[in-house]
Amino acid sequence: METIVKFSSREGRRIVRQQLNGNHGVDATWVAGSLRVPATLLDISSLGFALLLPAKFEAQLKVGEAVRLIVSPLLGVSYNVNGLVIDKQTSGDTLKLSAVIEHETSHGHSTLTPIELSPTHRIRGQFQHPFFYRQNFYFDVESLSARGFSISGVDAGCVLFSGMRITLRLGVFDSDRTIEGVVYDVSSDDSSGQRCFVRIEAMTSEVEKQLAQYCFHYLRKTPRDLRRSGLRSYFVKGFVQFKFVETQQEYEDVLALRRRNYAAVRKVDSDVPLKKLSYFFDRYSRILVVYHQGKAIGSATIIIGKRGLEPMEVEVLMSEGDFQQLPPYEKTFEVAALCLDKGYRDTDILHGMFEHIYKYAMMHGRNYIVISTDKYLMDMYKTVGFQDTGFSFVQPKYRNLKMSVMIMDDLTTKWGKGMNPVTWWGVWGSVSLYLYKRRVIHYTLPEKLRVYGSRWLFGVTLKYRQFAAYARERYGQQRQSVYHHWKRANSR
Repeated sequence: METIVKFSSREGRRIVRQQLNGNHGVDATWVAGSLRVPATLLDISSLGFALLLPAKFEAQLKVGEAVRLIVSPLLGVSYNVNGLVIDKQTSGDTLKLSAVIEHETSHGHSTLTPIELSPTHRIRGQFQHPFFYRQNFYFDVESLSARGFSISGVDAGCVLFSGMRITLRLGVFDSDRTIEGVVYDVSSDDSSGQRCFVRIEAMTSEVEKQLAQYCFHYLRKTPRDLRRSGLRSYFVKGFVQFKFVETQQEYEDVLALRRRNYAAVRKVDSDVPLKKLSYFFDRYSRILVVYHQGKAIGSATIIIGKRGLEPMEVEVLMSEGDFQQLPPYEKTFEVAALCLDKGYRDTDILHGMFEHIYKYAMMHGRNYIVISTDKYLMDMYKTVGFQDTGFSFVQPKYRNLKMSVMIMDDLTTKWGKGMNPVTWWGVWGSVSLYLYKRRVIHYTLPEKLRVYGSRWLFGVTLKYRQFAAYARERYGQQRQSVYHHWKRANSR
């Protein structure tokens, strides 16, 4: 026999719906100044709620005025919900109230310039609702920055409160990578779903690294774009292309790159013909060029000199006495005309360039790297192991610019002479070990101990930094939790 189910009233249907979607069991307290009145919550969503109160409070609740609730969906968890009354009905000694929720604002990305995601490049993610039983909700990221994510496409049945803490999992990460965030600015989106801003509370350095790399490689954002959004953009050398110039078009790309960079520091005019950017040594040297998404963003010329026939730049422009004090000619090569777009300098791309330069030079039997630079880039070269020789010359090609001569010997690149072992491994370790395994260079026993010891120290340091970041994150969450419970206790 078929049983017919009837609903006695609209309120009864709401109660049944609450039982179906998990909203039942939510305690609510109406707050009016020092007054605390338990309320029966009939229905609640991210945008509004309906509740029952004793009819004697009707005069205190007027349509169009604010109403405040403390909502507790779980033991030990509560949210302050501020609403605006849109309807009220009195039936006997009961007052039924309907209100729309006014969510707290978070100012979104604030002063940061977010990375906007197009519909074709949306990042998909999910989070588990903090008080719905095993309910996962999915979303699309519309924009992101180091401050948070603007997300949309959240199911309309998902209840989101301002101040709600959620754990995000993004599709671009491994399954165990998560981001802790707090919900603000909840509203409806254009597809009958919900959107909100999730302000980041905790994000590990590894997750930030993966997020920045995804934006750099797949969204084609520059390191400058990433820095404007507040994301660190250092580890990107694995996502650019290193190659040696083989065609006329590639050489013209290098000349255009030189003009763009030299004009930025007023070495040349921005409209100078490209041929003015060529050097006498270009025709017999190897030119390394770095491409990002088809655009040349860095280049360096490697000069393996032949005395009297194919001279190095420093050989021509330095005084003969100073040049004679450099390492033996047959063991030296020069890196000249090195330039890297400004937006890419605070990354590991420069290290990647020198790795390829060093590998090429070692395979040609050269041990010492000579480079010349103006005063503005000297510190940048010191970070990878170069030392100032104290010699200089004047570059007539660029308005008699004074250039300082720097040098790095093979012991620095080989096993880290004069460098911190951890720093050395991060810059030169992998390429040095690669050349050793290819039998291009050889280690003595002390050198081998130094190389493998540096790798071990680098790993230990990395683990320590990860642990310290995790400890700071956990300590910060505990402090935030204590403050949250203290604030809730004092708000009653």
